[in-house]
Amino acid sequence: MPMDFPDLDSLKQHAEIYQFRQPSEGETELQYRLALADHVEPLDFVESCEIRNKVGWDKFTPMQKTDMLKRKMGAGNLFEAHMELGE
Repeated sequence: MPMDFPDLDSLKQHAEIYQFRQPSEGETELQYRLALADHVEPLDFVESCEIRNKVGWDKFTPMQKTDMLKRKMGAGNLFEAHMELGE
């Protein structure tokens, strides 16, 4: 089921589920969001992308879907080169 993570409160609540730390003093929401997403990624790849994007997978833009695929492939530039060649 897709989930939205629109704000810091939603991130903090979800961090407890994954036994992740609470935000450090001076840490921005974006820094905390990315750290939590990195923590969740090996456990639930799609949910980690939802955390990164703030919205559930059903609301991803085409660019967010492409970024998710690149992250999953772990290929970044190789993926882009392949797409440019039209292969």
